[in-house]
Amino acid sequence: MTRVQIFRKIELPLALPVLFAGLRIVTSNDRLAVIAALIGAGGFGTFVFEGLGQYAGDLILLGALPTIGLALAADFLLQAAASATQPRSIR
Repeated sequence: MTRVQIFRKIELPLALPVLFAGLRIVTSNDRLAVIAALIGAGGFGTFVFEGLGQYAGDLILLGALPTIGLALAADFLLQAAASATQPRSIR
């Protein structure tokens, strides 16, 4: 086999689950994006911090729930991708 064939047929299929696991860990930090509102970056964090300042639970939930939903959706999709790319012999 050539080097390209070895990479494509052996090394890449074995590495894909690890790569997706790394992406999954990186995207787990998207919940920290709420803190970006502290430096004026906006996003869902704006609602959270305005709600905290006004003691308004509805504003806090308006920013927190979509953030949690996005984090769970990203985690689910990347876990499914990691499972789908795992070689059958390892499953």
